[in-house]
Amino acid sequence: MAEVTCVGIALLDHVFEGDFELTGGDLAFAQDFNQYGGGTAATASVAVVRLGGFSTFWGRLGDDETGLQILDGLKRHGVQTEHVRLVAGAQSPVTSILTSANGERHETIFAGRDLDADASWLPFGRIEDTSAILVDPRWPEAAMPALQNAYDHRVPAILDGEAGPDPVPRELIEMASHVVFSHAGLLQYSGTPDVRTALEAVAATTEARVGVTAGWDGFSWLNEDGHMQSVAALDLPVIDKLGARDVFLGAFALAIGEEKDLDLAARFANAAAGLKSSKPGGRGAIPCRAEIWELLDDVEPD
Repeated sequence: MAEVTCVGIALLDHVFEGDFELTGGDLAFAQDFNQYGGGTAATASVAVVRLGGFSTFWGRLGDDETGLQILDGLKRHGVQTEHVRLVAGAQSPVTSILTSANGERHETIFAGRDLDADASWLPFGRIEDTSAILVDPRWPEAAMPALQNAYDHRVPAILDGEAGPDPVPRELIEMASHVVFSHAGLLQYSGTPDVRTALEAVAATTEARVGVTAGWDGFSWLNEDGHMQSVAALDLPVIDKLGARDVFLGAFALAIGEEKDLDLAARFANAAAGLKSSKPGGRGAIPCRAEIWELLDDVEPD
């Protein structure tokens, strides 16, 4: 069984659903409300378990009620959490998400308070014994040593290239074996809207294989010869896109950790994200491995 260590953030999503057309000063009324566990590395770690792998989440939370709720959710999904630090007196990260009937959403993120950036307590030496690591850049003090240890021991290291307050640091990209940008993250990092040009610009600065998730446009990446390849988004209903990209990253990291080639890893992750989006229910909608292979058996390669 492949083991994936996921390093980064975990948070609690507060999701309000309704017909929102907000302007300044409006009072909005939701038709539904749910709480889901969120965060790139945390949700990816759940996806790894759901898809038949073994995952460990490395992160930090406050010792508040929210932090305990997040931690309990990870444990219930089978994620190993012995390297989650509960920081005394800190506030855990949360989001408020307004989702409209047409699938559009507005997201407000509170990244937590007083979480203590120090990561020296993490067992970075254990990375050499894992199959792959997945790193989101939201905790750079942990991201860099994790990527460095993976690089030193030739362990596959998948870096999330999501947009943030600042572009993903170049030094993290240089240490990764694979960088998976979001479309917004690629634009933020490269400054160019053309996907091929942007990917080529990033590839010129790193030995990592670089790709981009782009919603309806699926996933595109540069192969070993520098040619762009793509796998299209699947023709499935879109019910709930929240967390789908995180599921893609977890499935992709697991597939790479299982030594699948990049084409198959891309199709595997693409199917996982598509199936997640086609059902409601937060992390409970993450598919199992059998569902993915059944779907892929019915899909002809591009």
